[in-house]
Amino acid sequence: MPRRRWMPLLAGGALLVCATLAARMLLGAYAEIVEAGRAAARADGPAERRHLRRAMAYYLPGNPYVTRARDLLLERARQAEARGDRATALAALTELRSAILALRGMTRPHADVLPEVDRRLAALLAGSPEAAAGLRTPAGRAALEQRLAHPPEPHPAFAALALVGFLGWVGGGFALIARGLGPDAAPRRALWPLAGLVVAALGVFCLGLALA
Repeated sequence: MPRRRWMPLLAGGALLVCATLAARMLLGAYAEIVEAGRAAARADGPAERRHLRRAMAYYLPGNPYVTRARDLLLERARQAEARGDRATALAALTELRSAILALRGMTRPHADVLPEVDRRLAALLAGSPEAAAGLRTPAGRAALEQRLAHPPEPHPAFAALALVGFLGWVGGGFALIARGLGPDAAPRRALWPLAGLVVAALGVFCLGLALA
């Protein structure tokens, strides 16, 4: 297939994939927000927090439902602290912290709230009657806050490797389809190198995720 014919097809396919992924992330987060609301209506706190954390997993820049889930978890923690419910506050903050840390990669979305979350978690843990004596001291609380503030980070080089592999996998797949379809399709033997590139890119993607 001449290049001037398969390039628009490739670009259109890439745009279609991006639009589909964006819709999936928006609708997935919205569905989890709805389920969280239903759980809240029946006073099922654990289920509500679980659905809010799942909503945050559908992160996409500008996704309002992810931001809504973050704000609701923060609000639930503040409400629980205000009424002296330490266990619920800890659960909400822990879910929020875990959700934010799970989003780290080349960027750190919603990391601006982590200092507040870490500070409040340290205060709640240090003030627990079950906490070790050393943790209940000001020095112990400060040390815990420092540990929370420095969680293990994904390796940026391997995160970039995964991104390159993903782009090669998706782009190579569309190129393979474009070159293999139509009356001017390339011979099958000419497609094997491109198919090998797609497989290799998928391997690079998986390797980057595993090592990051």
